[in-house]
Amino acid sequence: MNQELAFWILSGMAVLGALGAVCRRNLVHGVYSLMLFFGALAGMFLLLLAEFIAAVQVLVYIGAVGVLLLFAIMLTERVTGDNARRVMARGWFWGMLASAAVFVALIWPAVSTLRQTVIEQSVEPSVEKLGHKLMDPYVVTLEILALLLTAALIGAVAVAQGAHTREKEGKAE
Repeated sequence: MNQELAFWILSGMAVLGALGAVCRRNLVHGVYSLMLFFGALAGMFLLLLAEFIAAVQVLVYIGAVGVLLLFAIMLTERVTGDNARRVMARGWFWGMLASAAVFVALIWPAVSTLRQTVIEQSVEPSVEKLGHKLMDPYVVTLEILALLLTAALIGAVAVAQGAHTREKEGKAE
């Protein structure tokens, strides 16, 4: 009964965090809501007794991606303006239609692959096997993603520094 209660509390937190990330006008508050969502997912992984995945969720998503998003947002100029982000833009219907089409296109291969995996494998899980499954085919992709995120952060710093330099030059004249 306690696990069921914890699940409902964590799922409520996850839904509220996801809705807050999408609906907030202030981007910093949106990132905080996204971090709440990631934290709730880590709690759900703990309920599933997947402590390693929960730790990775906290370290990678909350610790690295969340902080990177906060730095990138704080280094840009207009964060909290009225026109910064609209909750319901004019093209919301087409956006929902496109996302539904992508969902339908992706759900079929995912479900068929999941069925084959469940049928073919009934192996005891371990951190070593999980690490090999994650790192063997995807190590180059993860390295490229890390370089891309680093380049994005460096670009945000360069843009923020350039705007700051232009403001000083404008005041000096």
